[in-house]
Amino acid sequence: MAEINVLLINGYKLGDAVIKDVVIRDITAGDIIESQIEAERLVQTEDGPELVTSPTLAGVHMLRRQIVSIGDIQGPISLHEIKRLDPVDFNLLQAKASELESACMKKASGEAAVQRGRDHQGESID
Repeated sequence: MAEINVLLINGYKLGDAVIKDVVIRDITAGDIIESQIEAERLVQTEDGPELVTSPTLAGVHMLRRQIVSIGDIQGPISLHEIKRLDPVDFNLLQAKASELESACMKKASGEAAVQRGRDHQGESID
């Protein structure tokens, strides 16, 4: 599982301390599923109750799961904790998580392309 270190701009304030070191990891299928479930809300519609998912809230729940640590604080962090981030740092973490996801997807698709057209011994099927 890929991880990257991120240096926050304004830092996470914990008492008198300001923590700037964050480690984030790539997402798992479990992260996606759990984030979407947590973002579901039952709303009343004209046709009766309906379960809807907030994409924004699902994204926040996914990001908080991707945080391995903020300084000595071990992740995943809670929704309350992620809400305490400075908006600049929150946006930075979102951007870095997106970059990490893109890099992991690119690597996975490249590895899959290499395997296409190969038999079990790694030789071309041609």
